[in-house]
Amino acid sequence: MKNKITILPQDLVNKIAAGEVVERPASVVKELVENSIDAKAKSIKVKIRFGGVKLIEVTDDGEGMNPEDAELSLKRHATSKIKEKDDLYNIKTLGFRGEALPSIASVCFLELLTRQKDALSGTFLSLEAGMIKQKKEIGAPCGTSVTVKELFYNTPARLKFLKSKLTETKHIIDLIQNYALAYPSLLFELESDQRTLLNLPASILKQRIADIWGNDLKSKLVEMEKERSDPEIFGFLGKPELTRSNRSEIRIFVNRRPVVSRVLNHAIQSGYRDLLPQGKFPFAFAFFEIDPEKIDVNVHPTKREIKFSNEHQIYNLLYLKVKKSLKSFQTIPSYNLSSEKLVSEKSEKAKVGEKIIDYSTKMQKPDFIQEKIIDKIYPAEKRKEIEPEEKTTFQKIWQIFDQYILVQNEDELWIIDQHAAHERILYEEISENIGKSGLLSQKLLFPETLELSPKEFLIYRENSDILLKLGFEVELFGKNSLLISGVPSLLKNRSEKNFFCELLSELDENLKKEGDRIKSVAKAFACKSAIKSGLRLSYEEIKTLYQSLLSTKNPFSCPHGRPTIIKISLEELDKKFMRSILRKRT
Repeated sequence: MKNKITILPQDLVNKIAAGEVVERPASVVKELVENSIDAKAKSIKVKIRFGGVKLIEVTDDGEGMNPEDAELSLKRHATSKIKEKDDLYNIKTLGFRGEALPSIASVCFLELLTRQKDALSGTFLSLEAGMIKQKKEIGAPCGTSVTVKELFYNTPARLKFLKSKLTETKHIIDLIQNYALAYPSLLFELESDQRTLLNLPASILKQRIADIWGNDLKSKLVEMEKERSDPEIFGFLGKPELTRSNRSEIRIFVNRRPVVSRVLNHAIQSGYRDLLPQGKFPFAFAFFEIDPEKIDVNVHPTKREIKFSNEHQIYNLLYLKVKKSLKSFQTIPSYNLSSEKLVSEKSEKAKVGEKIIDYSTKMQKPDFIQEKIIDKIYPAEKRKEIEPEEKTTFQKIWQIFDQYILVQNEDELWIIDQHAAHERILYEEISENIGKSGLLSQKLLFPETLELSPKEFLIYRENSDILLKLGFEVELFGKNSLLISGVPSLLKNRSEKNFFCELLSELDENLKKEGDRIKSVAKAFACKSAIKSGLRLSYEEIKTLYQSLLSTKNPFSCPHGRPTIIKISLEELDKKFMRSILRKRT
């Protein structure tokens, strides 16, 4: 009988290997750039044509190769990166599989030009479908240049599934940006169809980020500083005001290798929890330095994914690092007046009767009398002294439009949204206490009966335990009806019936988005019971609100991710009034 199993021919083996390693033009650029970095290059220049399909050229000034190594580099399983089995578990280079060059060469026309520093001449190799067609000595600069032409010319099925020229170019731009971030001390250039797309001189990480995304971004970054830990974690986080509609700007690097990790992505997003609006994602650059023996970079043919030996520990370290970094006063959004258009004098005329209430540190009494609501803002027994992580100087405070609080803080003007600030205060108090003994309840003199819709009654039944801890005392009172005999002590001057129904509706909506009952009920209660815009506050009330906000764990955003504070620097105000030069002179 004829054998069914046969040994595949070498050209077919190479094409199969190419299918694993070379998915698209960006895959070729990745392998060649990694080889350049491993060759200790200081400058890496990439040229492409038609999204990399017609031409990819990667040139570096690295160590180069002698003629023998140049030829060996084009053979399967040939590598200078590992020598024995144990090296697989201690990989300190980007590439090592020994399949990249022969795999690429099998699906294109490839030219290799290389010279070592001390060599008098270089080596030129020309290949077609993986077979060497020409080899000669030639004059060449120090380093290596690899040129790939007509990618996938002999595998039309792969060529057919490539995306548009623009899409393939975007993938290459994204890839070069990643390596430029991982190695800011190297020069990177990218040219597409004779047009320079990236020109990134050697720099430091923060400046490299600015070179790619613009200098305006520098002022919106919070640094994650290195600390002695295993692994060491450092990098930059975008302030909560800097968001994206997808995860594309969460970039993670392990031992300077760009990687994709759902676990680490989730850790970063969890660190931003309650700081961003629903459906928004952060801007983040996270770098790990870890013992190579504790990771496995060979779980994916292109080394795109990575595996940790202690994934849970890494997750917690990153989550806590992000959370700690975002507690800094640096995260307060800074408002740039210079970018705004001047408003005409006519439109700036004050309306008759419009007032700005000014409460200076002299603590003058306001010229109106109203019921004190300090206890509603923050109960006396819960208040703390201000203990912010960074020193603030409390000088002057105002309320304007019965909506915003202005605080002069050293050389900055802070603008606080009174409703968002009170939401944050209530949210943290509820979150902290609801999982313990619960919140205080106050008895109603006359219990209220409440008839619910079937849906509302179902929501109540599913969450009755957590509503009890919130401070509601409720009994069943017939079909779909309740008797409310007690309400949370934090609830002031609100219709108990309406508030309870609003809370059920809000709780149902939040649960659909989050799935966390404690967070959902805390958000719902804080939103519905916080002081509203339009409520005029006394000096004592706004001072209490300000102090209580700074006493929270995360004073810079409300539970829904909106900012509680923005700031305008004195320098910005000086620019607006053209006082910058005058101030320098005086």
